[in-house]
Amino acid sequence: MEAAMTHAVLALLRLLVMAAALALPVAAPAADAEPVTTPAAVAAPNLDPAAVKALVGILKDDTARAALIDNLEKVSAPATGDAATSAAAADTAAPAAPAAEPVPAATPAAPVVPLAKEIGSFTEELSRQALEVVSKIGYGLGNLWRLVDGSAVVDWENMREQGLALVVLMVFAFAIFTTLRYVIRYPLGILARMATGKSRIKRLPAVLLAAAIRLVAIGLTWFLTFGYAIATSTGGRIDLLGGQFIDAFVLIETVKALLYTIFEFRRPSLNPFSMNEDTAHFWYSRLSRLVGFVGYGVLVAHPIVNRMIGFSVGIGFRLAIVILGLLAAIALVLRTRDRVRKGLAPSIERRQGAFAKAFLALLVHGWHVIAIGYLLVAFAVWVSRPFDAIDFMAMATLETVVVIVVGGLIVNLLSQAVAGGIRLPAEARAALPLLESRLNLFVPLMLSVIRFVVVILVVAIALQSWGLIDVAAWFESARGTDLVGRGLGAFVVLLVAMAVWLSASSWIEYRLNPSLGRVTNARTRTLLSLFRNAFSVVVVVITTMLVLSQLGIDIAPLIAGAGVVGLAVGFGSQKLVQDIITGAFIQLENAMNEGDVVTVAGVSGVVDRLTIRSVGIRDGDGVYHIIPFSSVGSVSNAMRGFSYHVANLDVAYDSDITEVKVAMREAFDRLMQTDRGRVILEPLDMQGLTNFGPSAITVRARIKTLPGEQWATGRAYNELIKQVFDERGIEIPFPQTKIWVSNDDPFGKHGGVAGQARETD
Repeated sequence: MEAAMTHAVLALLRLLVMAAALALPVAAPAADAEPVTTPAAVAAPNLDPAAVKALVGILKDDTARAALIDNLEKVSAPATGDAATSAAAADTAAPAAPAAEPVPAATPAAPVVPLAKEIGSFTEELSRQALEVVSKIGYGLGNLWRLVDGSAVVDWENMREQGLALVVLMVFAFAIFTTLRYVIRYPLGILARMATGKSRIKRLPAVLLAAAIRLVAIGLTWFLTFGYAIATSTGGRIDLLGGQFIDAFVLIETVKALLYTIFEFRRPSLNPFSMNEDTAHFWYSRLSRLVGFVGYGVLVAHPIVNRMIGFSVGIGFRLAIVILGLLAAIALVLRTRDRVRKGLAPSIERRQGAFAKAFLALLVHGWHVIAIGYLLVAFAVWVSRPFDAIDFMAMATLETVVVIVVGGLIVNLLSQAVAGGIRLPAEARAALPLLESRLNLFVPLMLSVIRFVVVILVVAIALQSWGLIDVAAWFESARGTDLVGRGLGAFVVLLVAMAVWLSASSWIEYRLNPSLGRVTNARTRTLLSLFRNAFSVVVVVITTMLVLSQLGIDIAPLIAGAGVVGLAVGFGSQKLVQDIITGAFIQLENAMNEGDVVTVAGVSGVVDRLTIRSVGIRDGDGVYHIIPFSSVGSVSNAMRGFSYHVANLDVAYDSDITEVKVAMREAFDRLMQTDRGRVILEPLDMQGLTNFGPSAITVRARIKTLPGEQWATGRAYNELIKQVFDERGIEIPFPQTKIWVSNDDPFGKHGGVAGQARETD
């Protein structure tokens, strides 16, 4: 690069010297009144062709041109101080000494062209090419006016002689071809009968063989027509127009034969797509006419006009033929857009993936726009590069079709993978029940990202095939390499973060899975759940920072801004800070864990969820309460170490206390014989008579149980107490009223026997 730059600088200096030499004779008369020397008289200096070529290459490249300007500015910078004086003295002392070879300055780093400038340059180039196409169309059609104003001279005599021979050759060719088409009806009929009733795959060999038979007919026609042309020519040489017609005939009829293979309507069993007969006939007739009109007009009629009238008129004639064919094709697309849309609509429902359905729906409803765009692009390419337009269009179309097919297969495979989901083995699901759902959450997302990248690449490669953008050069450029590297780096960071999070979550899930026979206490479950939440937050924050850093975003201001925002939030949300601090101390003191029965802020229930800021409690009615720790004044935990069921039994005043205690111990002994006996830690703690009530006395006893087992144990003990009391005749009093009637009562005679007591509930 430095050598090329050096040659370019030298060449530019030589060109400047030459320009000065050409300009000085013109400016000299004004000063010295010398005779003017014309530029032609000035001998051009000898220039190095390699240097000039390097200069042209650098001037065409924006980056290299900027570097060249920078070098020239450094070379042309005026000397100052002692350096200038020394240079002047040296020039005065040795005027005849040859100038030393300049030392090339170090080539600076190529400046990065902004993306907006690149887009602007691309748009400008596209507009320039569009204007060039329009100007060529105007120029070509303007040449046809020569047929009207009489400026074009037609060689009628030559046209009559050569035209007659060409017409005879054309009649011979089409007669032979028509005869052969009639002959091949018999083998084609045999193939049609063989393919009748078979599936599309099984009848494919018959379809291909039928296409080969049609191509053989075209080849025989070419052979016989070529022999006839040689036989009727003078000197054994075919006329140029005759040879062009034969070549055009083979090309056009081959295309029409392929169209006939696709839209076979006379023999439906040989149709590779099982197309409706009317639809196939419609499309074949329109497309074959269009191909024949444009093909014979451009490849046969256009050379005749060139030879008989003139090349300029021939350009206009060919352009008019192509424009008419273009308008006919666009009209055909617009005429059939609803019919094609209706025929393709059922294929949307047969697709499985949502992306495939959306893409196919877009293609079905907008196919006419794509077709018209393709026709316009093909026309623009043909106008701008008529000599290799067919080759360019064929290669661009082939590359586009191939990349779309390959990209479609990849996208389809990814869509099927996303739609099917991930299924883990039964052992893995038993050990890690949530892993499958987590994988089905993240993997489809990653596959969707890959699918989107594939679609972008398909579009980019297709645009490169048509010469609209240079994807390869962009990938090789500093900007492209940097952007692709950053994108891949961000994607790898996301994959690693997802793998780390899945690994940590799965490990916690494995530790907490009771189906594996692993015994975990409430404290372990609580701490692991808190660790999972905190670890998730850390992973999200770190991943976000790393991804932003990979994408080229400076995260230092974000970190500083986060600190400022955190400080502001700390001042403005003291309640939140109090929640977190109180929650941290509650966890340090092991005040509660998940599954504990607690009373917090007046709410009693089971701890369903614990975070660093709040506790979620599910009460006995199933209502879920979220209580921030800042509102927690105390925690009453019924599941620490052991529990008591306190049995306060009310008996009648006339009951024997000793008998009641014996009955309570008997009920406890029966309780120990049940499955509740394994959770009872100590013998019955009989505490005796504790209260005299209005209608009953209270006898208390306690049963010591494992934490959380007191309620179920108490319910079972109450049932046994009822049975034993009923067996022993011990009365469990209930609210009642006693009325005493005496003989002095005026109503006693109506109340029954004197002195008899009545009891009412």
